[in-house]
Amino acid sequence: MGYKKLVQNFRDAIDEAKANGEFNDDISFHKFPCGCCGDASDLLAEFLLKNDIETYYVCGTYRDGSFDEMQSHAWLKTEDGMIIDITGDQFRYDPNFMNYSKPVYIGEIDAFHRLFEVENGDVKKNYGLKPSENRCQQRLYELYNTIMKHI
Repeated sequence: MGYKKLVQNFRDAIDEAKANGEFNDDISFHKFPCGCCGDASDLLAEFLLKNDIETYYVCGTYRDGSFDEMQSHAWLKTEDGMIIDITGDQFRYDPNFMNYSKPVYIGEIDAFHRLFEVENGDVKKNYGLKPSENRCQQRLYELYNTIMKHI
């Protein structure tokens, strides 16, 4: 199965788990996709890694020209430079972000992703989730297991 189908299946599984109320008690995932781009990218990276697909975590920053207004957004990038973004639709009501409404985007850099400044330090190779005593990491591992029940 190609990674495009894997990515779509993963987003569908998140949507299904959310619709079932399985994220209601999570500090941020109950609002998915809003404010979940970093966590969702980490979770998707784990899933892709388990399917032998390596990715990079990318975090960009949007600045509207004033020092106060900044917005970050995270997504994955493949070895060949393709963007994989499963939370772009969190911006669907915001004209500053072109009312971007794609729940899954896989492709070359587009006008939306160009809005975010990405520096070299903002791109990191993914090595996967590890269950640990770290509360944040444990939370992601539990979210991952919930999502996997729907794949």
